[in-house]
Amino acid sequence: MSLLKVFVRFFCLAVVLSQTSCLSVHLRTANEYYQQFAYSSAAHEYEHVLSKKADREAMINVADCYRQLGNPVKTEYWYRKTVKLSNPKIEWNLYLADALMKNGNYTEAKENLVKYLELNKADYKAQRMLGACDSIGLFYRDTTLYTVAPLKFNTPRENYFSPAFYKQGIVFLSDRSEKGLSKAVSDGTGRRFLDLFYAKKTDRGNWMEPEPLRGEVNGKFNEGPAVFANGYSTMYFTRNNYVSNRSEKNSRNVNVLKIFRADAEEGEWKVKGPMYFNSDEYSVGHPALNPAGTVIVFSSDMPWGYGGADLYMVRWEGGDRWSSPVNLGPSVNTEGNELFPFLMNDSMLYFASDGHAGMGGLDIFESQWNGIAWSAPYNPGYPLNSSHDDFSYIVDSAGMQGYFSSSRNGLFDKLYSFEKHPPQLFLFMKVTDAVSRLPVAGAQVKLSAPGLAEKTYAADAGGTIRITVQPGKDFKVSCDHPDYFLVHSEASTMGMKFSDTVEVDIEMRKVQLNKAFTWQGIAFKKKDFQLKLSSGEAMQRLNTLLRDNPRLQIEIASYTDSRNSDADNMKLTQQRADLVQSFLVSQGIAASRLTAKGYGENKLLNRCVNGILCIEEDHEVNNRIEITIRGILKEDHMP
Repeated sequence: MSLLKVFVRFFCLAVVLSQTSCLSVHLRTANEYYQQFAYSSAAHEYEHVLSKKADREAMINVADCYRQLGNPVKTEYWYRKTVKLSNPKIEWNLYLADALMKNGNYTEAKENLVKYLELNKADYKAQRMLGACDSIGLFYRDTTLYTVAPLKFNTPRENYFSPAFYKQGIVFLSDRSEKGLSKAVSDGTGRRFLDLFYAKKTDRGNWMEPEPLRGEVNGKFNEGPAVFANGYSTMYFTRNNYVSNRSEKNSRNVNVLKIFRADAEEGEWKVKGPMYFNSDEYSVGHPALNPAGTVIVFSSDMPWGYGGADLYMVRWEGGDRWSSPVNLGPSVNTEGNELFPFLMNDSMLYFASDGHAGMGGLDIFESQWNGIAWSAPYNPGYPLNSSHDDFSYIVDSAGMQGYFSSSRNGLFDKLYSFEKHPPQLFLFMKVTDAVSRLPVAGAQVKLSAPGLAEKTYAADAGGTIRITVQPGKDFKVSCDHPDYFLVHSEASTMGMKFSDTVEVDIEMRKVQLNKAFTWQGIAFKKKDFQLKLSSGEAMQRLNTLLRDNPRLQIEIASYTDSRNSDADNMKLTQQRADLVQSFLVSQGIAASRLTAKGYGENKLLNRCVNGILCIEEDHEVNNRIEITIRGILKEDHMP
């Protein structure tokens, strides 16, 4: 409900009530909502009070309400005011800084964090927030996700790159000298043309000496990269366009790249010819296959792309036919170059680019197909990427181990292995008293998530719990303590790609015995014990409180206004209290925990006593259900 609607609804109160008494009702209502964790309703009531007069308690509580509700705009607005109060609490600066950061105001956030840390130097959460304001190096934010090592058969002054899975090892490109291969040198690089080699990995993890592929694939000019299909019996590979050892050039005097197919026959590769989607006018190369061999993604500088070399896709249509090339679109392709694709499955694409934001040169990126489009490319950062060229990433079907190429250690491309590690995620829970802010030692925290067994942890003397948690989980958190109301919370590691600590601040409210408070929302028909339809949510909220806190014994007290006789009102309120009790019992709450008592008109909240004319709204204030916690059962006495 907006503030305007609240104003209209209660405007008529001003006719008979002073502004002070009206505001007192709103403040009392707000405080009762706040005690019941109904933060949205409490915030509306507090703001109504604060629109009329300054009130320290209301200001502090409304700021906390919006912090609990996750509304950074209003959290910032109200904490800006609380930090200017006399004798402010220093944590208000922390809460204000948190909101400012969420609203993009890093300059002021830093100022508040600095002030907070002057008195809380050991608060590492605030320290991290301050570091974020000063800008964290995004590409170095988690260097533990990958273990990278060069392959041992790399030689110092030769190039090794573009690995492809093949049998018990990898096929790759190299300009290393090898007996029986052409010694022709490229005019462009001044180095020997590239050939395809196979390196086998033994069962003990050692690499055998690389050997060139046999057959017709390694010719006079550049060969590769390559990819394999049909149980390694078919190969699609890139090579310069040449015929009978003579380079063929197009109308622009350019020798383009083309993709060829070769089949394994009697231990040797026989070239079957170029793919039909090649062209003499532009290059087509770097083929990648999906696991079924029905999709090829490749790189091409077709003139109708987004600039440079783009990634395209074709689908197998049967026989030797493939569909027309389709550009992967602007999410993947840029005005720069997108090269060396790899399909881990039908939906995960890895490629190299110098057009997306990276660390320098070519960087490795990943993009996922969601059924409609490719996701924005993600840069995994260091150590997979570096300030040099990093490209030709391939990974096993589990997505955890593979190989890539990099020039990070000098002028030559080398082959590297990598092992991917899941992020190291921790859940840090701090349990404090909502009023005193002191730690609640011994609080029992239950943690559950789909697919995981529920576990219970005890808070230490500082009220903290720190545990390792799995990525990709939504956790339900419940915190219990004999002297406090149960608190439910949530934590999630969904989508977390970097090692981090998920922090959950749990504020517990102490159970206060023999203190009555109005349970907002329970309303009855006029001078009847039948509930209004609008009471359903409030009744369920009371049921939830008692179900979550099975140790509580409560009194359900019913009060009415002064109209009708004292005897009739006493009977009516008992009926109303009994009705609430019956509902709770029907929901599984033990009757032994409940006491229902009607008090008639014995506790009026305003001046509407017998003989005084009051409007309906004033009388309705006195029609209410009050809840009083009369006892806390011991564990062995619980029903």
